[in-house]
Amino acid sequence: MKLYSNTASPFGRKAKVIAHELGLTLEVIRTLPVQDDAFRRVNPLGKIPALVLDDGSVLFDSPVICEYLDHKGGGTFFPRPTLFAEAKGKWKALVLQALGDGIAEAAVAYVMLGREPVPPEATRKRQIDTILSGLDAAERTTLSQAVTIGEVSLACAIGYVEFRLPDLDWKSSRPRLAAWYAGFCERPSMKATVPAAP
Repeated sequence: MKLYSNTASPFGRKAKVIAHELGLTLEVIRTLPVQDDAFRRVNPLGKIPALVLDDGSVLFDSPVICEYLDHKGGGTFFPRPTLFAEAKGKWKALVLQALGDGIAEAAVAYVMLGREPVPPEATRKRQIDTILSGLDAAERTTLSQAVTIGEVSLACAIGYVEFRLPDLDWKSSRPRLAAWYAGFCERPSMKATVPAAP
């Protein structure tokens, strides 16, 4: 399987964390989300990550890729029902995934807007407000060291915030979240996928 991503993407990192946790091998093809025809033949949306399967078919958007990897690797990142019981924690995991993805989307937008010749400050402020509000919600959530797609998404989003917005003081007013994040970052999969400049 080939994963088109880069070393900074919080969305690509989610897929790499899941693969690492499940012992799945991914050939990572470093790319940027670009508007060129070559990459659009892989992902018509021009976004990373994109996962090319061994049969040549392509999966895109990190929730789909992560669920596929979980299924392929026999994981439990997406809580599933059993013959006798509903999937315990399923909705919490999916809402946490949406929260993490939302924080990451706002952080990516903030960074991209800052690269414009005249950054639109009102729009950038909305992105920061979204990041901080998302982190506030995570602080109020009971988090554990259990690993579902929710925790992975949230940790990867925070990792991107720390990487791209190092001056953002989010820890001092969110001690529970900061402590949880520090513990989660001790996982080998998180250490193996630390963000870096693409």
